Amino acid sequence: MKLALVLVMRLSAAAWTAALFAGSENAIAAPGPMTASQDAKAELEKKYAAVGGADCKDAGALFQVALWADQNNLKTDSKRLLRQVIKIDPDHAESRALLGYEKYQGKWYTKREIEREKAKAEEAERAKLGLKKWKGEWVPAEDYEKLEKGLVKIEVDGQTKWVTPVEKERIDKGMSLYNGQWVTAEELEHLKKGEFKVGEKWLSQSEADKAHADYASAWELEGDLCTLTTTCNYAFGQEALRHADASVKQVYKMLDVPLPKDAVKINLIMVKDLSDYQQLGQAVQDSNDAALSSTWSTFILSDQNTGRQVGVSLYEVLDERNPKGNDVFSLGHVRFAAASAVLRNMTFGETPPVWFTVGIASYLERYWHPFSSDGIKKLAAWSLDSLTKEGGTLQLKSFFDSFAVTRQSVLQSGLVLSYLQNGTLGPKVQESWKKCQEAFKAAKQKGLEKDFVRLEQQLQKDGEKELDAYANSVRG
Repeated sequence: MKLALVLVMRLSAAAWTAALFAGSENAIAAPGPMTASQDAKAELEKKYAAVGGADCKDAGALFQVALWADQNNLKTDSKRLLRQVIKIDPDHAESRALLGYEKYQGKWYTKREIEREKAKAEEAERAKLGLKKWKGEWVPAEDYEKLEKGLVKIEVDGQTKWVTPVEKERIDKGMSLYNGQWVTAEELEHLKKGEFKVGEKWLSQSEADKAHADYASAWELEGDLCTLTTTCNYAFGQEALRHADASVKQVYKMLDVPLPKDAVKINLIMVKDLSDYQQLGQAVQDSNDAALSSTWSTFILSDQNTGRQVGVSLYEVLDERNPKGNDVFSLGHVRFAAASAVLRNMTFGETPPVWFTVGIASYLERYWHPFSSDGIKKLAAWSLDSLTKEGGTLQLKSFFDSFAVTRQSVLQSGLVLSYLQNGTLGPKVQESWKKCQEAFKAAKQKGLEKDFVRLEQQLQKDGEKELDAYANSVRG
């Protein structure tokens, strides 16, 4: 009996399966959830066609079709039809409501759009009061840029100052800046006696120089506009800061824009050990910086913590018997690094060409000196001799159109900037250069890129011979 029952069950299952998939009239239809949906979809198409379909002009009739679709769980179709309704009648309130719109100041907006409009209105009203929103708080507009740079406001001797958080921490501890170092009152007395704290010991300057020759414990010095991390000796570091500060000021002067008050200090690094320099250079990603690092002993490094651009350079020993000459040459690298870093930390709406930014740095290293006018001509003449050895000046069209960092192009870019800065320019070149300077002062540097194109064209047309004549006058 059990065997018979099993056979019947198996036969019944086989019959059911055969009937389910058979193509005959007697096939059993498989019930499924799509049938009702398909019927509703078909009915919707009939209703939609009845009111005119895509050419419907009756917002009320189409709205009723959209409601029917929504009630029959055709949500996507309902939304589509509601959007068609408000194209026919933009003020159809029921459709607007179902689509999530609300009326605000006479116009239809989504809730998110209303929030944006309210925020814009509030921002406009606050702007009239001289305020700007920073991290959810309304602050004086003049404070906004400083806060964006990470500065904090403090009171020192009754005066308001903007400083970095680190500087604030030091000031709060009663520390002061003396000869490039932040020190307590006790430490200041030691420094005045030529003693420097390394670890827990007070050392002479020469002993401290030896201790700080290791990059892991390098000197950390600070000037008015720059900071310097260096493994060079303390005296050189002090002089390097003087050159760096002067270079930052000169960059702003060349752009003909004012130096910002409470500007964030430019961070610089100079090392003596080639292995330290190469280790730092491993983080370079920009192709021009990579080329500079190998051809010019300087490059820009991005600080991963702050996003600020740091100028890095190598102290080069050209002649072991001439330490003063080595200092002079390496101070030029500091000026180059400082100029590069300040330009790279500026925010430009329109960006100046690379030949120009490299040219400013090259000019400050090879054709300009902050404290000695006597040595400028000799340094510039030596640089022009180096340019000749590298192949001489490139044709300006080729120089501008396909600028790439090489020793030749860096030297020539400095010469071009020296000519613009100190040469006797023709009227049209002078006018084009002036427009570039004016564009630096414009809101978001509007027109800067076009003005530089015109300057390049004018230099190619009128400046080729004049540039050669200027170079010869520099050589004497």
